Amino acid sequence: MDSDREHEDAFQLVRAAMSDAVGLLNVTRAAAEAISQLFSSWEITITLLDRDEYWDVVDMSVEQDGHPTFPNYRYPLTDFPIGTSRLLAGKGYVSGDAADEVMVEYARQWPEVPAGSIMSVPIIALGGVHGEIFLVRDLETPKFNRDDLDLASELATLLGARLPALVAAYEELDSGSDSHAMAQLTQNLGDVLNE
Repeated sequence: MDSDREHEDAFQLVRAAMSDAVGLLNVTRAAAEAISQLFSSWEITITLLDRDEYWDVVDMSVEQDGHPTFPNYRYPLTDFPIGTSRLLAGKGYVSGDAADEVMVEYARQWPEVPAGSIMSVPIIALGGVHGEIFLVRDLETPKFNRDDLDLASELATLLGARLPALVAAYEELDSGSDSHAMAQLTQNLGDVLNE
């Protein structure tokens, strides 16, 4: 099978998984399942950026151990300054070198995770970075490489294209709370719709 065909098959897998799902949580879970399968990851987290916080929407691993698939876990962007800087540059990154600053940063926060290699790709919507697909491979699996990063970045565009509508619908369902999920993306969507 040639790489163009593999590329198209990957797009079809993720597109089909997402098309069968409805709502922010279900669509991100479907994307996570498909992407995790494609990249043989030990763990995958789809995280959105909400003001100055990361918001873990979906987290799935080989060893779920009672950890929720939808953790709704929030933590400051400053917890991962190097990774955040690379993410916000909009390019993503891979690392399998224990001395790489992002690997050190990740291992310090999550020492219990058997991370042999990590990969982060930005979720871009309406011209800005509004989230991240973060994958971890264990110590026994070959390290992520540049080809993996390129493909994952392209697959992230599928989620990015749907993200504004998903967040708007989620916001509508969650309108009784004091928080406004992803205020910047919601504002950007409003600006586009009002043009």
